[in-house]
Amino acid sequence: MRLHAVILAGGRGERFWPLSRRSRPKQFLPLLDDRPMLAHTLARIRGLMDPGDVWIITAKDLKREAESIAPGVPNAQVIGEPVGKNTAPAIALAAWWIKEAGSDSVLAVLPSDHRIEPAERFRDELARAGRIALERGAIVLFGIPPTRPETGYGYIESGDPIEPGSPFHRVKGFREKPDHRAAARYLSQGRFLWNAGMFVFPPGAMLEEIHAHQPDIAALLADMPGPPRGGTEDALRRFYGAAPSISIDYAIMEHSGKTLVARAGFSWDDLGSWDAIAPPESRDSLGNATRGSALLHDCKNVIAFAQGGLVAGLGVEDLVIVRTPDVTLVCRSGRAQEVRAIVEQLKARKDLDGYL
Repeated sequence: MRLHAVILAGGRGERFWPLSRRSRPKQFLPLLDDRPMLAHTLARIRGLMDPGDVWIITAKDLKREAESIAPGVPNAQVIGEPVGKNTAPAIALAAWWIKEAGSDSVLAVLPSDHRIEPAERFRDELARAGRIALERGAIVLFGIPPTRPETGYGYIESGDPIEPGSPFHRVKGFREKPDHRAAARYLSQGRFLWNAGMFVFPPGAMLEEIHAHQPDIAALLADMPGPPRGGTEDALRRFYGAAPSISIDYAIMEHSGKTLVARAGFSWDDLGSWDAIAPPESRDSLGNATRGSALLHDCKNVIAFAQGGLVAGLGVEDLVIVRTPDVTLVCRSGRAQEVRAIVEQLKARKDLDGYL
């Protein structure tokens, strides 16, 4: 088996505003330590595959930044999308190119900005999923056993295992982000898993599903040249200019009969908002967490993040406070997922465009 990785690094990380900006979004930020999130993703797969078998798909204006973080990855395999069209066109294009690598190739699609621990367990499970995907011509998704009634994630309903005792199950269905009552029911029933947005497949299996369920994308692939080389930029502009904007879940996963779900044994967090930057185990006895120059006195359940100045809190509770050199964000704990609403207001205000 020859394992390839396609790392999706084109998002703008708007829920991590004001630290995440158009020119330096979440995947390029040092949210866990002094390394950017993309560097963590690359380190997690080191030793599992050759750097020459790693691909990074990002926005065209972020290509050089991605290249600087991934010096072992060939520059031709850091793909700068001329326009974002969600995940289905990007994954289809990667499968089209990687199919040239041989019949033993397996492609792992990985987001660039998640927290996954321990890395060794993740590598073992990724390799095992690759072998199952190749043996069965399947698309293997990773499902995370839920630990709380989370309403911010999609869910995968798992069916029977492919054989007794196997962590690989048939997929019964997909569920959108639920309300709290439904999420609590999913948690109690035990067969629902968080959809981590990571999956593994032979390129040919994915391309068959694209032909079956997304013929418009399949037709565009037929006009694409082989793996990137000189002149690919023009082909990319044509492809992305005509491709529909659709996620891989809607385009393929919800229609495919080839899907399996693997119950993950590693811990996972998509770091979807400021609330997630400080998990419960990292907080003090009053539920507070600080990063950078921050002082809290008589505070409870406060996250304070400071960059370029001091944050001082006195007698406050249930807040997220983020200071950057030009913006201060204050929001109620539990509502950090809604920061995107502020970003949308900024987009509508030309006089405030500089804060995006």
